[in-house]
Amino acid sequence: MSTSEIRSDGKNGDTGKGFLYDTALREPEQDRLGRAEFARFLASAIIRMDAEEGFVFALNGPWGSGKTTIINFVLHFLAAEQQEKNELVTVRFNPWWFSGREQLIQQFFRQFKATLGGQDAPKELRNVSQKLDRFARILEPLTLVPAVGGWIDRVKNVFRTSATATQAIAEALAEDIHQIRASIDSTLRNQNARILVVIDDIDRLHAEEIRQLFQVVKAVADFPKTIYLLAFDREVVAGAVSRPQGASGDDYLEKIVQAPFDLPLPDRTSLRRLLFEQIDEVLAGTPEELWDSVEWGNLYWGGIDTFIRTPRDVKRFINILRPTYAIVKGEVNPIDFLGIQALRLFVPGMYSFVVSNKDLLIGTDDRGLEASDRPEDRRRLFDSFLEAATGDRRKAITDIMGRLFPKWAWAYGGSSYGSEWLSRWRKKLRICSPDVCDRYFMLSLPPGDISSEEMQTLLGLGGDPEAFGKELLRLSTEHRPDGTTRLRQFLERIQDLTDSDIAEERIEPILRAIYNVGDRLFLDEDRAGMFDHGNDMRMLRISYQLLKRLPTQQQRFEMLRKIFTEAKCVALPTREVIILGQEHGKYGEREPSQPENQRTVAVDHLPELEAIALQKIREAIQEKRLHTGPEFGYLLYHLAEWSSEAEAKEYVSQLIVDDIGVCDFLSGLLQSGYSHGVSDRVARRAWRVHLPSVKKFSGADPSGLVPRCEKILQDAPDWLNQRRRLALETFVKEVKEPRDDWGRPRRKAT
Repeated sequence: MSTSEIRSDGKNGDTGKGFLYDTALREPEQDRLGRAEFARFLASAIIRMDAEEGFVFALNGPWGSGKTTIINFVLHFLAAEQQEKNELVTVRFNPWWFSGREQLIQQFFRQFKATLGGQDAPKELRNVSQKLDRFARILEPLTLVPAVGGWIDRVKNVFRTSATATQAIAEALAEDIHQIRASIDSTLRNQNARILVVIDDIDRLHAEEIRQLFQVVKAVADFPKTIYLLAFDREVVAGAVSRPQGASGDDYLEKIVQAPFDLPLPDRTSLRRLLFEQIDEVLAGTPEELWDSVEWGNLYWGGIDTFIRTPRDVKRFINILRPTYAIVKGEVNPIDFLGIQALRLFVPGMYSFVVSNKDLLIGTDDRGLEASDRPEDRRRLFDSFLEAATGDRRKAITDIMGRLFPKWAWAYGGSSYGSEWLSRWRKKLRICSPDVCDRYFMLSLPPGDISSEEMQTLLGLGGDPEAFGKELLRLSTEHRPDGTTRLRQFLERIQDLTDSDIAEERIEPILRAIYNVGDRLFLDEDRAGMFDHGNDMRMLRISYQLLKRLPTQQQRFEMLRKIFTEAKCVALPTREVIILGQEHGKYGEREPSQPENQRTVAVDHLPELEAIALQKIREAIQEKRLHTGPEFGYLLYHLAEWSSEAEAKEYVSQLIVDDIGVCDFLSGLLQSGYSHGVSDRVARRAWRVHLPSVKKFSGADPSGLVPRCEKILQDAPDWLNQRRRLALETFVKEVKEPRDDWGRPRRKAT
């Protein structure tokens, strides 16, 4: 068969919402590309051809353009016009089913003989079929290359040059085949029926087989009342038959084909309509918020349309989309998915470039090119991967890549995008988002990722603080391949939804859950480098974004006052109070960050919130859990600020009475940081115990604690866990090898 066309009627291979199989249409009423009228015209020309000396029509079109469909339509119209007259007997031969010279000859005449000898054929033609056996057996040994001239002379020449035959045998055989041919010609001339020989898929054969097939056609093309309808790609066939002749393949075809017809190109509007209908089926169920008709129009008309030229292009594109999109529906942006799959199908080299160079294309960080970050330098790199593409294809590829990847567009004069766009791209599940990109190529969620469906399920619990808090804790125990937890990804993604996707009535329950379990979510493994502030800042950003949804400062204050009073956390509410104060120029800020009416709460709200935070610290001290939670040193400083330094010292003095207390005191002051040497490409993680804090709150010289710490390390009691050991070792090293705030060894006084 030649091609597949898109069906909507369910006949002859229509899959509805399944795959589009490589089968042609059979009935003209199925036509949706304007081919039926052309087929009707061709059928009319065939039925009116008397073909007394034989005649050859040719249907020329590229592979996949619908030649088999046209043939089916032609045969339909011929059958309808003939009805019961039996004036035209059709022999249909598909050479692609066979291979090798002998098979082609044998099968061609076998099909010819079987059709003419059938019960439906006129009696005179049945007599012809019996004479074809002898004719075929004589032709089989011929190793002739198609040529114009007497075929009887060619028979003689073959046997004259054979080592096993004599000239006499050649003459006798030639006389025999001449008599058989004359008998066949006479029978055909003296009866009314005509023979239509249809040969399809010629361009699928190997070059040698194409030459052999035309040898067969040339040998019998001038049978009286015999009409040929050949379907092939003229460029392919002309190339195959030209080499042995030493002449143009086009010239050779002109001497065999009397009436060539070029297959009309499908109406582009109809072709697009078919494609869009199929895409609608593929995308059924896609969340509406992910679809942007303007973006789709820009992507399609700027790039994809260039590659949609034949019905087979539609079929192949839909067949690559249908099984893959179903896997990632709702987890990728549908428009970006259509774009990257178009590259995968029509420009596989560029698709491979994307897969191998994602770091150059995704995100907003322009450090992918180490030599320079100028657009012209990056453009030269990209141009090197476009060398094979020219004209419209090059323009289409550039357009698709530019719409998928802002970095690509920037290299060709487009806008530059800052990091503030990352959240927007992640929310829209864009391929240029570093958090989403891999889904497009793995055709599944990367291990440990949170699906959009799971996000909706989790947010569905947002009205129940206890249930939502339990889910946050669960996610904090589930790790991804990179060592971070799934909680980190959830906290990143929820920030994309705080502006409008979370209902206002769920703001308070979600914040209540965060401030109830937040202290348990300060996880070292979720700090992915020196520029990552950790889950605490992620939760505080969520809190800030949700609070800003409330219209007045008074409403925000009242909500925070209620939540903080009932909160089970200490560190997270304290951090929030400090941030609120910094908006007003307190806690190290030299001046307010924004006008009074734009701050989260009013300045006169701060004292009450600070008092609540102080009360939470004191409750934790009474319950002997302040030193076991996060941000211990941070909380001590604010206890001293909001109350007195004496109260903080009193607490510490009671804590360090025993060895476990010493370990917990130093563990609470243990902090990690990152250092980056001149020759380092990756930051080093370094641990510190801030000695001024040790002195401030213990009231003693830190060196006085060193012998005690060394003794604990030497004894290694069972309760000395990994963090306590790290704190002691770090503290001892800090005292014995003093370093400045940058981690550099301090110079000894001289």
